[in-house]
Amino acid sequence: GARSMQDDLASLAGPVSVLTKHKCRVVWTEPGAVATPRVAEWLALDAPRPILDGSVLSRPGLFAWDRVDPASALLARYLPGHLTGRAADLGAGWGYLSAELLSRNPGLVALDAFEAQYRALPLLERNLARFAPGVVVSTRWADVTAGIDDRYDVVISNPPFHAEDRTDRPELGRRFIEAASRALKIGGHFFMVANRHLPYEATLSAMFKDVRLLADARGFKAYEARR
Repeated sequence: GARSMQDDLASLAGPVSVLTKHKCRVVWTEPGAVATPRVAEWLALDAPRPILDGSVLSRPGLFAWDRVDPASALLARYLPGHLTGRAADLGAGWGYLSAELLSRNPGLVALDAFEAQYRALPLLERNLARFAPGVVVSTRWADVTAGIDDRYDVVISNPPFHAEDRTDRPELGRRFIEAASRALKIGGHFFMVANRHLPYEATLSAMFKDVRLLADARGFKAYEARR
């Protein structure tokens, strides 16, 4: 709550001034009052670091920041190798699915990695740099649920489905599906994975011409849909 934030500020900037009224709390400190060692310590906790075999970077706080999550691993196993044109990854995280897609599909010429967490963008750029210059990789700091302007031949996604309080928000996934459909060219491919209990089949059927279940395993479902 507000008191814990006050304590955090005091640990960084020393004594703080406080005003409380109407169940609200205002906290401030003097300009330049920074506990430099503590700031450096906090920044180090967020610093990018090698994960897995050391070939990629990630940082704490991102989804599955220090591992390949099992849902993405399942979808990656079913990505084909014949895709061509321009691709997009909706909710790219630190770039695992993007890298798997590009590794399997030398016919892809461009990939846009969309991610709402700004802290992930430098990691995406670094982790996908090995595919240049053959593939033009762009990172997009964007809320996918607001829609996408560009058009693609391929879209992949492991969409989020939790609110900040960790409650299920299946409408987030539905909006990702809708955004993917609108961003795809006619005949384009959409590959996605989701927890088995999430009710996405109806939305997929409504937004795509053909929908195929690729896998149902380990509590997840992977799909391919054609626009």
